[in-house]
Amino acid sequence: MSHLQPDEALYSLLCKYLLNEAEAPERAWVDAWRKEGPANEAALAAIQRLLEAPAPAIRDFGISTGSSWDRLRATVTAQPATAAPEADIVPLRRKNTWWIAAATVAVLLMAGFWGLKRLGAGEQSFSGGQTAALNDGSRVQLAGNSTLTVDDDFGEAERRVRMSGKADFDIAPAAGKPFIVEAGGTEIKVLGTRFSVSFDTTLFIQVESGKIQVTDPSLGEPVVMTQGMSLRRNGADGGFEVSSGQSDHPMVFRDVPFGLVLETVEKRYHVNISVADPAMLEKRITVHFSGESVEEVIDALAYMVSASVESPTPGSYMLQPL
Repeated sequence: MSHLQPDEALYSLLCKYLLNEAEAPERAWVDAWRKEGPANEAALAAIQRLLEAPAPAIRDFGISTGSSWDRLRATVTAQPATAAPEADIVPLRRKNTWWIAAATVAVLLMAGFWGLKRLGAGEQSFSGGQTAALNDGSRVQLAGNSTLTVDDDFGEAERRVRMSGKADFDIAPAAGKPFIVEAGGTEIKVLGTRFSVSFDTTLFIQVESGKIQVTDPSLGEPVVMTQGMSLRRNGADGGFEVSSGQSDHPMVFRDVPFGLVLETVEKRYHVNISVADPAMLEKRITVHFSGESVEEVIDALAYMVSASVESPTPGSYMLQPL
């Protein structure tokens, strides 16, 4: 049985990986771990440099190896040095001695890298461009400029996280332990669902499945959202604007990034919309639709960002800059 602490076990595994002594499942685990963030890759590179450093030269100080082993054995076992035959004592091979030393020093040197993933007493932080795999089985896909912080008591009485930017949440059910997302002054309470959140100066939420509850104590009663519904809030003092997701319900956008508008239209009309210039997605627009056809909506949106519309296949639209 291994008595290594979690961090020691991790760095021992990384040493095995770099020395090509890891088994296939261990290598697969490390390969996935390397992709979780730049800090992990930096930690592995530092251990690689340590392992490639020349092993310290062994000097002969005229000490009798046999008598030294006898004294060490007598000290550890409190038995006479002759309790076991000399043949039973096999000194460690130099390679293994260097490997163990490297792993031990790596634990001390790399504690700082591991700290990049942990804040405070167990609090975790994730940055954009990665999928945060939480210990309850939930997964959060973060956009490039997003952050997610997981409380240190996550999973005890509740599962609370804080986020900014844009993220897609796939929440694992957990009876009696609601999942709560803090986005500014707004709380999103989940019991097991798929939804997306975008939060900068504007809060935008879309529910793909299940049910969530959106709350701000300053606004009174919470809003319950189900599949297909969306919610917007402009600024910390704005109210909640909720859309039912039904085709005859108005779509209201006030100072919302164009990319979020396209996502809403795609889900409402079950179409695919792409843009030739990604810079379009960052433009902020204000528009109100009520009952228009998908072609009318897309034509209006293209006009607002100075683009033409192409439809290479039914249900698929491409916006090209003029």
